[in-house]
Amino acid sequence: MERAEVPPAELAVVPGRRRWLHALALVIGVAALSLLVQRTGWSVLSSALARIGPWFALVALIDLAAVLCDAGALHSYARVHAEVSFGRVFAAQASGLAINRLTPGNALGEPIKVTMLLGEVPRSAAVSSVVMFNVATMWCAVATILLGVPVTLLSLDLPLRAQVAVWCASAVLLALAVALFVVVRKGALGVVIRGMHRLGLVSAERGARWQLGVVAIDADIRQIGRRDVRRALFCVAASRLLYASGTILLMAAAGLPLTAPLVLATVSVGILITWISNIVPLGLGIADGSNYALYGALGASGGAGLVFTMVNRARTILLALLGLTIMGISTFALDDSRRE
Repeated sequence: MERAEVPPAELAVVPGRRRWLHALALVIGVAALSLLVQRTGWSVLSSALARIGPWFALVALIDLAAVLCDAGALHSYARVHAEVSFGRVFAAQASGLAINRLTPGNALGEPIKVTMLLGEVPRSAAVSSVVMFNVATMWCAVATILLGVPVTLLSLDLPLRAQVAVWCASAVLLALAVALFVVVRKGALGVVIRGMHRLGLVSAERGARWQLGVVAIDADIRQIGRRDVRRALFCVAASRLLYASGTILLMAAAGLPLTAPLVLATVSVGILITWISNIVPLGLGIADGSNYALYGALGASGGAGLVFTMVNRARTILLALLGLTIMGISTFALDDSRRE
């Protein structure tokens, strides 16, 4: 696979500014992690972990394998443009994942991924690689929901109103996935900038200047499915399968009923619950109530839904702790050694 020579100017970054950004993100992440543990309650987390026992270590290894697969996908997109070490890409993915899990919107970690890639890949390639990874991840998640939700509904005896609501939500997700495909083909960032100009959010002059700045990024994003980077899509799919396997193992270890509707709903509708819970910081309250209602509707007890929420939150805490540790090492140790 041939790569164009990257001009030194394209790789130029401001190490001091980038380091301060990472340090600030690290402080915010540690504070959010402390708040999550405090609000959940250490006794509650300890009880959940005691209920799972040593199986939690296996779930942690599965989650680590999923993060490695995600890093493999991001690496496949980035190395089209320049040679980049897998270690740096893994550090970027793990760090961004930690910030995403601990902050509202599940998006604040994406700039961290971009800045951690800078220095080995050009700025446009760093941005386009992260965008392509997120697009592929969203398509995979939507496909899981669209496959799992109908099967779950067919297994349940829900009121007609609830069935209509779920089918409508599935139709909206399908429309969003198709719209995202069209936007990617037309130039994702360019479409956003043109939309901002039509809404009067940016002037014509500034919009034209921004359009020129994202031409290279949009050109890269359009190549999301081409043959030499198709491995990235398989890595994303493998990551989702691993994470779903970890979820099922977590349910089994916690003693929850592994009925087909419950498993399908947890790995499909559970994605929707995660997206909705990201609206508020740390998803506190929303995930608890949603899983309580979901498990009750699927024939298990609402208490089982709360148990799953707690053990899954312990899983989140472990992933966040791993990512924050990697970010700290990369920011304060590895970056210093690279500058010497």
